[in-house]
Amino acid sequence: MVEKRTLTEIIEVTTAMMAEVESQAFKDETFSQLSMRQMLYFNKIIQMESPTFSDLARELDVTKPSVSAIVNTLIEKGFVEKVQDQQDKRVYHIALTAQGRDFDQLHDSVHQRMVSVLTANLDEQEITTLTELLGKAMDR
Repeated sequence: MVEKRTLTEIIEVTTAMMAEVESQAFKDETFSQLSMRQMLYFNKIIQMESPTFSDLARELDVTKPSVSAIVNTLIEKGFVEKVQDQQDKRVYHIALTAQGRDFDQLHDSVHQRMVSVLTANLDEQEITTLTELLGKAMDR
């Protein structure tokens, strides 16, 4: 059985590698515009594909005023916009702007660089095994 200390060391090295890739990306002015909390909301908006404020609050297990505060900041920064629902005019969806879509592509490229760094010394079978094991470990 692998010692937990060894696993800890692997996690520390992996975290340092990921931090280096992210720090290079954060030199880009666009990334420095968003806090980690704003990034969390932004990513969840992307995953949910234009959620309502209530849907986002429920998904993040936060209050609607908390969602409104962060989303309003994202709106001010030009990453998202409120779009009125066509059927129920009282409801607004949160949608990405062109700037938000560009940012999402840039953010995705950072993740792809991280994948490249983590898999550079692995063959296809090892990548498959790593993916399966990490997926298993992350299922809670």
